[in-house]
Amino acid sequence: MHQERTVYIVNGSIPSWRVLIALNEKDLSFVTKRLFVMRSPRETKTPEFLALNPRGQTPLLIEPDNTKINESLAILHYLELRYPESSLLPPQKNWQEYANAIAWIQEAETFACAYEPMENLFLKKPSEMSNPEKEEIKNALAAVIFDLNLWEKRAEKHTFIASDLFTLADCSFYPVLAYLMRRGLILDPFPKLREYELRVRQRFSAQASRPEGWLYDKTSKTNLFRLAETL
Repeated sequence: MHQERTVYIVNGSIPSWRVLIALNEKDLSFVTKRLFVMRSPRETKTPEFLALNPRGQTPLLIEPDNTKINESLAILHYLELRYPESSLLPPQKNWQEYANAIAWIQEAETFACAYEPMENLFLKKPSEMSNPEKEEIKNALAAVIFDLNLWEKRAEKHTFIASDLFTLADCSFYPVLAYLMRRGLILDPFPKLREYELRVRQRFSAQASRPEGWLYDKTSKTNLFRLAETL
């Protein structure tokens, strides 16, 4: 059954953003179906969507031939294998860059997971938190800073994060970095990452996939990094 290539997303979601960047970089036509998760019931938990993805998560890509695939990193690899014409990996003549790109696709997810406990600052004010909760957030902030220093050193070496070519590693990493900036991260102590972020944001793929309503260099109302630093 022929249909349009469709990707189900949640606006502002790092995993959804990754897939949108990759689809645009590969110049593949697609339509997006935005699901709302701040409503009750969540649109990712409706019977209709659960029939497509029992995990009730986005992104979900459905191809014109009805091939379905979920999980953002899996989708990135799938797109590269199925549509190799516009490759998003370094040439295999440089195996170290190729290996870095493959590894850093996954490491970007490790970076995102390190940050995750800081999201609890949306749910509770610091004055309402227990000492263990505060400690978890302080540890998360320290882990994020550690990672930023690691990525800063990587950004010194190439135009993009793993190569002078834009790769799947950028599709995976850039949304994490931009999301953290949205939550209050200041890149002044990381000048190479700042240059990198400015470079990527100029690409059509980054502009076309940027979450609706997200202005550049404007943080959300609650600055999580500033709050975390007060603990």
